Amino acid sequence: MSEVAPTFAYRVVGADGLEAIRPLWAKLRAYHTPWLARFTGETPPFDFEPRKLEILAKAAVGKLRVELVSTGADPADIGYCVSTVSADVRGELDSMFVEERFRGRGLGGELIRRSLAWQASMGASSKVVSVAHANEAALALYRRFGFHPRTILLQQCQ
Repeated sequence: MSEVAPTFAYRVVGADGLEAIRPLWAKLRAYHTPWLARFTGETPPFDFEPRKLEILAKAAVGKLRVELVSTGADPADIGYCVSTVSADVRGELDSMFVEERFRGRGLGGELIRRSLAWQASMGASSKVVSVAHANEAALALYRRFGFHPRTILLQQCQ
């Protein structure tokens, strides 16, 4: 007997929802660790609290959207997307993650579509996303939505 594909439930929460992403955010950081290992002397944005405060500060002068996704069968969150639109109407997909076992099922693309639609509805005149160097899967996903590299920031390792 074949496995039944799960249905997914999306829900938008307020700024208080940032706390709900903490466990998934930790998995995102672990996923990035191999690429970021040479920058060990840095704390923000590699710890949750400074990153959360940074996002809340952006939201204080702009707008914030936190979207969580779970399966219809289990209310535990399996993915999230945090987006902001700044006071100068610059949209940003600030953070996104989908549990590894659920990747390849269109969740990332759906979260991006929803984020970009929200940013447009908030009047964003430009939209950006930052991707860790060498994260080819993320780069390919964002390219499908019309994102292209603009600047490459090089940083000297200590």
